[in-house]
Amino acid sequence: MKLYVFVVNTGTTLTFDTELAVQNVSDLKHAIQTKYKIAIQHQVLVVNGGECMAADRRVCSYSAGTDTNPIFLFNKEMILCERPPAIPKTTFSAENEMELKVEESLMMPAVFHTVASRTQLAVEMYEVAKKLCSFCEGLVHDEHLQHQGWAAIMANLEDCTYSYQKLLFKFENVYSNYLQSIDDIKLKLTHLGTAVSIMSKIPLLECLTRHSYRECLGRLDSSVGHGGAESEETEDEKSAELVLSSDIPRVHNKSLLGSFCKSVEHSALDSTDPGNVKEDRESSQNTTVEDSKTSVELNETDLPSFNVSLLDWINVQDRPNDVESLVRKCFDSMSRLDPKIIQPFLVECRQTIAKLDNQNMKAIKGLEDRLYALDQMIASCSRLVNEQKDLAQGFLANQKRAENLKDPSVLPDLCLSHANQLMIMLTNHRKLLDIKQKCTTAKQELANNLQVRLKWCCFVMLHADQDGEKLQALFRLVTELLERVKIVEALSTVPQMYCLAVVEVVRRKMFIKHYREWAGALIKDGKLLYEAEKAKRESFGKLFRKSFLRNRLFRGLDSWPPSFCTRKPRRFDSELPDISLTDLQFLQSFCPAEVQPLLRVPILCDFEPLHQHVLALHNLVKTVQSLDEMSQTITDLLNEQKVSNSQASPQSATTPRMESAKGTTFATSSRTPPSLSLQGPLCPPVCPPAPLDELSPDSIDAHTFDFETIAHPNLEQALKQGSLDLDSLAESPESDFMSAVNEFVIEENPSSPNIVSDPQSPEMMVESLYSSVINAIDNRRMQDTNVCVKEDSLNARKEKCRVVAQESQFNLRNIKEDLCHFRTFVQKEQCDFSNSLKCTSVEIRNIIQTVKLSLEKALKDKHEKELQSLKSEYETRIDTLLKDKEQQIEKLKLKVSDLFDVRCKLEVELALKEGETDEMKILLEESRTQQQEILKSLIDKETENLRKELDNLNHKIQVNDDEYQVGLVELRTLMTIEKDLCISELVDRHEEETNVLKIELNKVTALHQKAFEAEKSLKEQIIELQSKLEVEANALEKQKEEKLAVCEQKDKFEAVIHNLEKEKELLITNQEQERKLLVQKLCSEKEDAIRITLKEFELQREAVEEELLEKIQLLEMQVNQRYYNYSLIQCSFNSARLYTVVVFNYMITYYFFHSSLASFSAQNR
Repeated sequence: MKLYVFVVNTGTTLTFDTELAVQNVSDLKHAIQTKYKIAIQHQVLVVNGGECMAADRRVCSYSAGTDTNPIFLFNKEMILCERPPAIPKTTFSAENEMELKVEESLMMPAVFHTVASRTQLAVEMYEVAKKLCSFCEGLVHDEHLQHQGWAAIMANLEDCTYSYQKLLFKFENVYSNYLQSIDDIKLKLTHLGTAVSIMSKIPLLECLTRHSYRECLGRLDSSVGHGGAESEETEDEKSAELVLSSDIPRVHNKSLLGSFCKSVEHSALDSTDPGNVKEDRESSQNTTVEDSKTSVELNETDLPSFNVSLLDWINVQDRPNDVESLVRKCFDSMSRLDPKIIQPFLVECRQTIAKLDNQNMKAIKGLEDRLYALDQMIASCSRLVNEQKDLAQGFLANQKRAENLKDPSVLPDLCLSHANQLMIMLTNHRKLLDIKQKCTTAKQELANNLQVRLKWCCFVMLHADQDGEKLQALFRLVTELLERVKIVEALSTVPQMYCLAVVEVVRRKMFIKHYREWAGALIKDGKLLYEAEKAKRESFGKLFRKSFLRNRLFRGLDSWPPSFCTRKPRRFDSELPDISLTDLQFLQSFCPAEVQPLLRVPILCDFEPLHQHVLALHNLVKTVQSLDEMSQTITDLLNEQKVSNSQASPQSATTPRMESAKGTTFATSSRTPPSLSLQGPLCPPVCPPAPLDELSPDSIDAHTFDFETIAHPNLEQALKQGSLDLDSLAESPESDFMSAVNEFVIEENPSSPNIVSDPQSPEMMVESLYSSVINAIDNRRMQDTNVCVKEDSLNARKEKCRVVAQESQFNLRNIKEDLCHFRTFVQKEQCDFSNSLKCTSVEIRNIIQTVKLSLEKALKDKHEKELQSLKSEYETRIDTLLKDKEQQIEKLKLKVSDLFDVRCKLEVELALKEGETDEMKILLEESRTQQQEILKSLIDKETENLRKELDNLNHKIQVNDDEYQVGLVELRTLMTIEKDLCISELVDRHEEETNVLKIELNKVTALHQKAFEAEKSLKEQIIELQSKLEVEANALEKQKEEKLAVCEQKDKFEAVIHNLEKEKELLITNQEQERKLLVQKLCSEKEDAIRITLKEFELQREAVEEELLEKIQLLEMQVNQRYYNYSLIQCSFNSARLYTVVVFNYMITYYFFHSSLASFSAQNR
């Protein structure tokens, strides 16, 4: 396999190794330069389809490089040269000596030596013919490749024109849009001028540049930690650039840091309320310690003065592209895009497109027809080579036959036939030389034509590339101008946007302050409510968890309230600059009047409804706390009474308690809400529930007054807790009242254990209720004094708890500080640990690599030893196999030699048969020429006879005309007398003559039918001849098959037999094809000859019929004009006689043609 490169200029093919297919195109160009001396800058490599090969891509990435689809190379140096490329003319050594050798061989006597020399000469002529044919095929193939190369460069030109048109269309659209918007651009530039004058008067706030200072200082600190003296120099340079970027005088880094820290502290104090200052200080305590130290060390006189306008800041952001340079560039590009300059250039671009679309130069007219003619010449050349081959094989066969016969009497005839065959071969040789000359001249003419067209293509593409670069530059200029106009438009709105942004920041700062205050108050009260509700639900859940009614009657008691308003909102707007109302007032005092309407103090939303909601929530929490305190005092009093009663009468208390319990089960209502005990700093811990048997009368409260709650032990376990329900006190005061009544009833009853009246009667129930109410009121009045004392003690406890809480808060702050220090320490430890880990990982990697290298060496040694052992084993095996195969090859060579002998014999037989077929061809051609000559002579004789008869007829007609003119005079005298009689007689005679003519026409049609039937019979005879020929061919095939069967019986080796059969079958098929072709040719030639003769006869017949019709029409005219019958009768007889003569001649020629065909078919048989 090789890599093929075709030079289109000269039509030559360059071959390279396939290794270059894996390399880049640049390597291929270097190889072409080194091997064929074509400079790289003059090489243009194109593949089929018009794609140029890129230098950085691989050669194999393109589908080209084969002999049928090579890489096309165009040499620019040769294209730009004035002389067309010269195609070398190659001449073979023996092609011009053949005529002399043939003349010398013809002069030799009829001996065996002449036969041998002539056969050798015939073989040499055959070899020369093969060389000439292959050379011509190469020339034509090169011309086809040149045509493909021209098509490829035309495809590339089409791609270039398409891209050029696309770029031109794009630029025209952009430029038209630009021309429409010129006035708008000028207006925007004027607006920018007014905006610049306003920006020069607007001061830049110092707090807006602190973020950039902070980033720069962070970079400075990082560079100080990592670098040495070199890093300090870079830090000074960076700080200098930073200070210059905002037009502030350069100061020391400490002064910048101190001013930054002071401004941050001032803004933090302004923007936060006193309630949140503590939290902010706690969160930022560790980060501001170092900054506070540096700010203390600095003096106020060291701080820089900040006097920068908004225009200065904008000019410094993208140096040297300030506002002035931006406007200058806009006007410069507008002057370059003047229509007076651009419109002529666009006209030139359209002209280049017209030049690129020159169809007269693109299409090579007639090239395809010329290449088709050359292909036909190559086909004829191959036919001539085959003819030379056949003749040379005939020479060899005759030589072997003469050597076998050894009869000198055969030599004269053999030498004569050899001389004729040598003359035929010489004529074929001359034809081949003529074809070679035509092919070389055609290639030279195509190269000259391509030279002119490639030069045109080169110049046109160069001009298009130059215009394309100009178009791209102009398009880039227009796009940059439009982008600058967008920047101008944005800069013209900078003052308004700056003022609006400052006002928006101030508004957000105010909103954050109010929002945080409202949210903090809301979260405090909401958290207390949420925790109280959570504690109540937890206490009730402990009671109701194992109840029988849990999932049957009271579903949904396991739910929890959502945690709403219990956490602080997330931090937002933390990155806003530190702009305050003083800064806004500062801007109002310095900004011009155009911007003053935008610098108004912002109006916040109305927070009063939110504050009212917070107050209502706070009042609700206070009422809840007061109710909790009341319930706690009541439960404490009840516990004390219970203890006193249990100590006074422990035995008598049990029976009245049970009786009162039985009585109250029917008296109370079932309307008791679930217990929601408040567990907080004011509520004591809940006592564990006592068993049901230890219930005392004092422990019965609103929960035990219900009939349903007494029977369930899960509820009775909570009765010993002594906790009063907060919701029952707040929502249903009747339960509290009934519990007090119940208590006094139980206290009065222990003295009388045995009750006379029925406790279930309604009268007793009413009386007990009235008495209990009166006793409860008296008891409450007595207990007010005890409550005041207890409240004093509770206040003292609250103060102690507050002191403890303050101490705990102080301790927590200290703990936070310690945790922050510990965090920094842990971070340092982490850094050290990570560095140590990196070092250890590096060491471990080095160890692993050393171990890996040692293992690889050991494995390589083992592998090499194994490879050597395997190599030795395989070499021994290969040697043995090579010896065996050499023996097999020798045996096969012997078989091939035997087969070659058999093949030679068969070729000799084929040569003899081909000689016979050639003789048959010659005889057929001779018979054709003879028949054509005979037919021509007959046709000439008949035409001469017909001309003579026509002359006689014309003479007779003239004589009759003279007689007619003489008779007219006589007729005029007799006209008046015999007018009527003559007219009647003439009509009768005219009818008789028309009848006679009709009879003659019927005879002519019958003759025509007979001729058509004769044609049909001839066709049937031709079909019979074809069938007979097929039968004879089948007989010959059968004979050959019998011969093959005999040969198969005689052969010994089966492999040789199979090969011979295959070769013989191929030969038989070739012979059959040739015979079929001969038969078809003969049939076609016969049919052509018959058709030609029939056409000629039909043409003659039609001509004769036309003449006859014309004469009949003349006769009819004469009949109408003349009145004599004599002249009419003579004319009609003469025409009939002429027609019969023509028909007779036609029948004679037809019979002669039929006899010649019969003789020809007999000869063929």
